[in-house]
Amino acid sequence: MFGKIPNQIAEYLGLENAKDYTGHCLRRSSATFLTDSSADLLQLKRHGGWKSNSMAEGYVKKSIEGKKRVADLIVRE
Repeated sequence: MFGKIPNQIAEYLGLENAKDYTGHCLRRSSATFLTDSSADLLQLKRHGGWKSNSMAEGYVKKSIEGKKRVADLIVRE
């Protein structure tokens, strides 16, 4: 039941391909928001229940905030 919520929201908003919005979207979005909030890999793995780093990292969508943080690290004096 919980997994149908993204689909229902997408339908309500009139988004194209509303059927493509699944419970998996919530998992991926929460992982991305968590890393955008400067969580480390261990926190991300605990949040999602992932054992491997690569699995946890695969759920994180590349975001503008993440790219900004990397750029800041590169130019930091």
